[in-house]
Amino acid sequence: MTAISTHRIDSDAATILFAWTEGVPEVIYFGSNLPDDLDVETFALSHTRPQGFATMDEYAPISMQPEISRGFMGHPGLIAHRSGSDKAGWAGLFTFSSRTDTENGVIFKCYDAHRGLILEIHSNLCPHSSVAVFKSKLTNDSDADCIVDWMSAPVMPVPQSLSEYLHFHGRWCAEFTIDRRTVPMGMVKAENRRGRTSHEAFPGTIMLTPTTDEVSGQCLGVHLGWSGNHRMVMERLTTGECQLQMGVLHFSREGIVPVGKSISTPEIYVSQSDHGLNDMSQKFHEYVRHNILKFPDPEKPRPVTVNTWEALYFDHDIDRLKALADSAQEVGAERYVLDDGWFRGRNDDTTSLGDWFPDEKKYPNGLHPIVDYVIDEKEMEFGLWVEPEMVNPDSDLYREHPDWVLRLDPYPRMTGRNQLVLDLTNTDVSDYLFDRLGSLLSEYRISYFKWDMNRDLVLPGDRSGNAAVHRQTTELYKLIDRLRAAFPHVEIESCASGGGRIDYEILKRTHRFWTSDSNDAVERTRIQSGFSYFLPPEVMGAHVGPAWCHTSGRGFHPNFRALVSSYGHMGLELDLTKIDKDDMAVFKDAVERYKQDRHLWHGGNFHRILTVDSDLLGAATVSKDKTSARVVMMQIDRPRSVVPPNIAIPGLDPERSYKVTLQTPPDIAKRASRVFQNPLMEDGFTLPGAVLGTVGVQLPVMYAQTGVALSLEAE
Repeated sequence: MTAISTHRIDSDAATILFAWTEGVPEVIYFGSNLPDDLDVETFALSHTRPQGFATMDEYAPISMQPEISRGFMGHPGLIAHRSGSDKAGWAGLFTFSSRTDTENGVIFKCYDAHRGLILEIHSNLCPHSSVAVFKSKLTNDSDADCIVDWMSAPVMPVPQSLSEYLHFHGRWCAEFTIDRRTVPMGMVKAENRRGRTSHEAFPGTIMLTPTTDEVSGQCLGVHLGWSGNHRMVMERLTTGECQLQMGVLHFSREGIVPVGKSISTPEIYVSQSDHGLNDMSQKFHEYVRHNILKFPDPEKPRPVTVNTWEALYFDHDIDRLKALADSAQEVGAERYVLDDGWFRGRNDDTTSLGDWFPDEKKYPNGLHPIVDYVIDEKEMEFGLWVEPEMVNPDSDLYREHPDWVLRLDPYPRMTGRNQLVLDLTNTDVSDYLFDRLGSLLSEYRISYFKWDMNRDLVLPGDRSGNAAVHRQTTELYKLIDRLRAAFPHVEIESCASGGGRIDYEILKRTHRFWTSDSNDAVERTRIQSGFSYFLPPEVMGAHVGPAWCHTSGRGFHPNFRALVSSYGHMGLELDLTKIDKDDMAVFKDAVERYKQDRHLWHGGNFHRILTVDSDLLGAATVSKDKTSARVVMMQIDRPRSVVPPNIAIPGLDPERSYKVTLQTPPDIAKRASRVFQNPLMEDGFTLPGAVLGTVGVQLPVMYAQTGVALSLEAE
């Protein structure tokens, strides 16, 4: 029997086991904690697979970099070759070299003697969240360039029992759409070629069993932290095994590794649970909160934001802006963001991107009057919208520097939203942007940038005509890192036509996502639910929009719009100066409730609540000590039954009793119920957590596009 080597990593709630002989190690187990005294070698040997007929004589495992040279018949983890005439260089064979233990993980090093390639595989298991993080690094140790056509981050084997997956897709104003699918025999490949994380192909998936739901069953969530082009390969082999690969999708020659240089994959983040999708998500949330988010002031609550866009669009009249600030203060806002339209010549979306100077006609004294009014008179923070990566052909910047854009001459320079993309790989461009943005941050008391990006990358060539998506992405990271180092007090929102750039890597240098350009409360309910599988609510920008949504044409009552915004990072994006006193009272109450509860939503354990009625969706948060909980339930379309189902409240302490009260006005809940003589409508009631978590709470009948909020406090 071939000698086998093994290694294990443990966290508070998970174990990873690795095994290898002479080649690249494989993950043979990632799941709930195994016994400390487990004989790992015996475990590995006990899982030796039988060889079927009509197969190779030796089994080729799904290693963390599966290779065709070992007889692996599936999609290889690395497709690379040396330039020149080396006919055998396209195959390659790694042998195990060394293992280096780190504080919470391990680094495996392997060497391909023929191609002169060094492979490092970094594995880490967060001791608190039990999220595993993997990445690979390939170094060219030969005498010729290496061309990498495909390099997956360390490959995850998927247990056969996880025979279904959640496919995340979407479009503008419909991000995080989810299909539940069966893993087919053969290969599923999903690619993103848009140059940003994209609305259409969020780089993540969740593997699960046919019976897994939010509160029970096995699941495995995987996310690639990368903001550019990417590829996911899911493949079920005829052996029954399933592999999952994720990595950067390279355009032509983007993967060239010169002699002595290295190329690294983005990190993949893996969360496992035996207790359903909510538990898996909570591990992701915990990891993000403790390892990725870096707020300038970690103790500061997420401030209520008023944004000027859907209130004023490009009409930047100083008196109207001040009046909006007056109303923002009245409603309880803590941050005021001046959106698009403030810079030189910007009266519509056809002109002036790149000319980052206040418009002299709209702001003859610069931005000081509105900045000073917001901060000194209204006691709110001041934020500013920018779109630094873009330029309009009708702009001073483009007229002076037409060579500063990504393009592939002689092909047409195609515009999107009337704009082109600046070439961040050109240091003159990145220096210009740093200087202009830095000048704004130095001159004005700006504590927040809404960083937008409204165009996909089409024919993204650099000055030499080489494909530049990969370098454009890394240079964006460097630019933001440079600004954050120079202005550490500034928070940044990642906005890309809404949810077009949402991933863990951009979140390392930003603090909030504009989840979607849609403020349609029904669409937002679904989008926010999908968002929550990987990301915590405190980074989920959620705004109360106008009565009529301009992206969908639908109208909603103020209570419903406020409710849908209440469990993320709340804001308001409408003309508060034109609403009546009744609506203003609704929004003031909602803002006050958000302020009282945001420490729970932004620090507790988040739960999705799905019901037998697919149009009755909810969210809940339970404090870490299980003394408090909040629940929102939203009836986004007409209910499927006359009486709604009971709603089980997950995550409570079964040994405690909780006082359940209605937070939203009772008249909202009573409108659709002819009679509802339930103590919930009066002073509430008290029941044990064990009962609330199983039998649940009876809701009132709710009209379409209404909802309720509940408070639970342990007694």
